[in-house]
Amino acid sequence: MAANLKEIAEELHLSIPTVSRAINNTGRVSPETRHMVMDAVRKHNYTPNRIAQSLRQKKTNIVGLIVPDIGDYFSEVIKGTESELSANNYSMILADSHEDPLKEANYIKLMYQSQVDGLILATVSDDFRWTKMYQSSNIPTIFFDNEPCSLKCNKVVLNNIKATEIAVDHLVKSGHTDIALICGNTKESTAKYRRNGFIEAMEKHHLDIDYNLIKEGLYYLDAGYSSMQDLILNRNEHPFTAVIASTYRLSCSAIHAIKDYGFSYPKDFSFIGFDIEDSNRLFSPTITSVLQPGKQIGKLMVHRLLESVEKFDSDSPEDDFMISFVDPVIKLGESTAPLKK
Repeated sequence: MAANLKEIAEELHLSIPTVSRAINNTGRVSPETRHMVMDAVRKHNYTPNRIAQSLRQKKTNIVGLIVPDIGDYFSEVIKGTESELSANNYSMILADSHEDPLKEANYIKLMYQSQVDGLILATVSDDFRWTKMYQSSNIPTIFFDNEPCSLKCNKVVLNNIKATEIAVDHLVKSGHTDIALICGNTKESTAKYRRNGFIEAMEKHHLDIDYNLIKEGLYYLDAGYSSMQDLILNRNEHPFTAVIASTYRLSCSAIHAIKDYGFSYPKDFSFIGFDIEDSNRLFSPTITSVLQPGKQIGKLMVHRLLESVEKFDSDSPEDDFMISFVDPVIKLGESTAPLKK
């Protein structure tokens, strides 16, 4: 049976504070005493009571992370976040909202009840009343992916305007001028800024924009399929030689539509996807893709969050809210080719 802190102290003829300092590696304790205490800890299989510790310290060393999908790009963010938290002696509670605003709100409340020291949130909601409990309790919150424009908060976001801009730049350099875009729900900042980046890039290159070639849809599984289908069926009236799909899911379902209708890339038109790293080469031909550095974003969020936690711990005034932008990169594959004259 595991001993408690008092029993270990009595066995070693030490005070409880001395044993506690030795276990937590804090304060002045001689190497001999620390070695003796740790031997006793291993012998008795002692585990510190984290609930009692958090009550004493008013800190749990736990951070909550809520994402709309634990797969695809978010899996890289999760890895980067967990790695950086672990390096700083923090643990993580992970929740998947499944793109459901109600689930997200329930998880936000659950994280608060679990007394997390901070919250990282990729929101799918436009209702932020549940996050106000964090602000009133001085619990730092960082948003990423979808940027809540109406809320003053810390954000780590991809430069989404640049994301579609570099895709257009690559296609224009290959001779394409009739370019289609499949994007998500522009009520969300991610889709809105990627759409804006596409339009700005087309204007930068002095190209005419056919708005019939811009397909907006929700982030449901088949949105990319139906958008690509619409582009193909109306290709005679609104011709295009290249397509950009601005999310991973939209890219995958658009690819299915291309194959179902008997087309191929880059033979019939060039295609650029999003977040398709495809290290296992599941796609053939390989996909030219705009990539978000997910692990880098996760680590940056933890760095920003822990800075805020330390400010609250030291009772120092909080600085103005900070927005950190991360640049995307484009990975060239075989799905794009120079336009045939």
